[in-house]
Amino acid sequence: MKFSAIDWNQAPANARWWAMDGDGHAYWYCAPQIASATTFWFAARHPAPSFGYARDFRLSLQERPAAADDAPALAAAARMLRR
Repeated sequence: MKFSAIDWNQAPANARWWAMDGDGHAYWYCAPQIASATTFWFAARHPAPSFGYARDFRLSLQERPAAADDAPALAAAARMLRR
């Protein structure tokens, strides 16, 4: 479900998702990476505004929209994957 009130200008540069947890707190979730000297994935999270979200937290996950200047690179990658 699309929730359009999110102001991505407030997000950290590496934030990929915004979501509300069951306790009513919202977070920016960053791209996952393998933590150094470990064998597991880790995704940093940072406190975020709620932006007035009042729906079921299980439906709150929102992916950051692609930047307009990313469009040519994304299109080229999609073409390569179709080959």
